[in-house]
Amino acid sequence: MKQQKYYFESDFVVKKVNPSLVIIFGFIVFILSGALLLSLPISLNDPKSSINFVDAIFTSASAVCVTGLIVKDTATFFSPFGKLIIMILIQIGGLGYIMISTFFTLAITKRIDSNIRFQTLQEFQKFSSKEIRSYLVKLLLFVFSVELLGSFIMFFRFSKVYPDFMKVLFYSLFHSISAFCNAGFSTFSTNLYDYRNDPFIVLTVSSLIVIGGLGFIAIRDIYKNKFYYKRLKSHTKIVLIMTSLLIIIPFFLFFIFETNSSLKEFDIFGKILNTIFQIITPRTAGFNTINFALLKNSTIFLLMILMFIGASPGGTGGGIKTTTFYLVVSYMVNNLRGRKNLNIFRRRIDEEITTKSYFIFTISILVFILAILILLFTENQDPFKIFFEVVSAYGTVGLSLGGDLPNVSLAANFTPFGKIIIIFVMLVGRVGVLTAVNIFLTKDKKDSFQYPKANVLVG
Repeated sequence: MKQQKYYFESDFVVKKVNPSLVIIFGFIVFILSGALLLSLPISLNDPKSSINFVDAIFTSASAVCVTGLIVKDTATFFSPFGKLIIMILIQIGGLGYIMISTFFTLAITKRIDSNIRFQTLQEFQKFSSKEIRSYLVKLLLFVFSVELLGSFIMFFRFSKVYPDFMKVLFYSLFHSISAFCNAGFSTFSTNLYDYRNDPFIVLTVSSLIVIGGLGFIAIRDIYKNKFYYKRLKSHTKIVLIMTSLLIIIPFFLFFIFETNSSLKEFDIFGKILNTIFQIITPRTAGFNTINFALLKNSTIFLLMILMFIGASPGGTGGGIKTTTFYLVVSYMVNNLRGRKNLNIFRRRIDEEITTKSYFIFTISILVFILAILILLFTENQDPFKIFFEVVSAYGTVGLSLGGDLPNVSLAANFTPFGKIIIIFVMLVGRVGVLTAVNIFLTKDKKDSFQYPKANVLVG
């Protein structure tokens, strides 16, 4: 008879559940709940109009997965109530539903159920169970403080355009939450294009994107060590280095590629400002301040690389993560130098971590190949645009090269089946490859013996 596995804590004895299954199930519940709310007449700008359930699920999934791909113009199709639902879904998706459920459990019962605590530790690693309470409170205070500060700055800019106080307040809060959570949703049909020459809006949104993309674990470490670099953990150092490199290097490339194309209308200050914004936003945010129809193919490919890498672990974005990319490249360089162990910042990286990095990288490529292959078969669209759309969905970015319909993503032209494929890619990109694949993996017992080695030629 197969013995049940249990997780023990204090006086509780509970059956140990698969954390990956719980996380994904939780996201699906929020997605379906959001879709039902967005299907209500009160959520639509025109009560006489309607939205099919696949489009409602797509919009809800895009919000919960903090992606930003849209099949309906958020600004004109949804009512203020519908936009409020989208904003709430973005906030839930950005923070992670497990953290939300744990916080409310603490607020109501003053204690954490063992199953919930176990799941929380899986999402926010390297913390003891005793640290969760103070960590969650501090984290929520930090998140809400940053979002309120961002909305405060944007309020004064939007108030010069819109006389309605409540509308300005909502627009400011919506864009601040959308930026910090790296969602890319906007209440404007043209996204942030009309504010391309406003440094306050552009720099505020850029800052929120970067802070949200750093990851809560890195932010906690930076705060704990008072910004003293030498005391930071290796994880945080990698995050800061990669974030800096993924801003500086793409900045020069984008500026060179687009200075006489999409940036042609701007003066030198405007070119620098919008270049900074457009190389930050592919890191899982999805806002835009330029005309994407004018982008060169080399620039589009650069954006796809940035979308593929994405944000940092424990943050609000998707992609393979900055640390994964760093370890993959470092391990490759290390092998080229003939070194056996991978050492970073005078610390040896465990082989298991390196293996996970290559696993994430490889599975991500396979997800791309499978999704693109299916969409090329089911959708009559430009292959290059489909490729971009899939990478954008996986990186939970929301940028799109567009289709036949104005002010929406290319996915709006897809068949219902094609939209479901994009929903699947967005979900995998948000929860992470390891979480998604872990549902199907089982841990085998260690082999009691070893087979003889086999020589296989590679390369």
